[in-house]
Amino acid sequence: MSTTTPSESGQNLLAEMAKIPVIIPGKLCPRRGAGGKTNGWKLQRWHNGHNQTRYIPTELVEKVKEGTAGHQRFMSLAQEYVEIRGQEAMRAIRSVPDSKKKPMRR
Repeated sequence: MSTTTPSESGQNLLAEMAKIPVIIPGKLCPRRGAGGKTNGWKLQRWHNGHNQTRYIPTELVEKVKEGTAGHQRFMSLAQEYVEIRGQEAMRAIRSVPDSKKKPMRR
């Protein structure tokens, strides 16, 4: 069984992030008509303090679904990367001796 160091794990995560082909932030939602029937699709996202809505043509729905799933995957990998780097930083902080502490005199 091979084990990877945190740095190698971080590099693997970055490589995996780079392989995501399409990244589109937002959520794809059905667009409902007056009778409640779905008559199209819209992409919604929060940007600069505002909800932005973009209507998506039917022929692009699958590509947008792939992009929103790619964005979710990217964000999940980014969170893992931040966790690994934070753990590395905390280990480095703990390994540095505190030079200001002096032995107690008796």
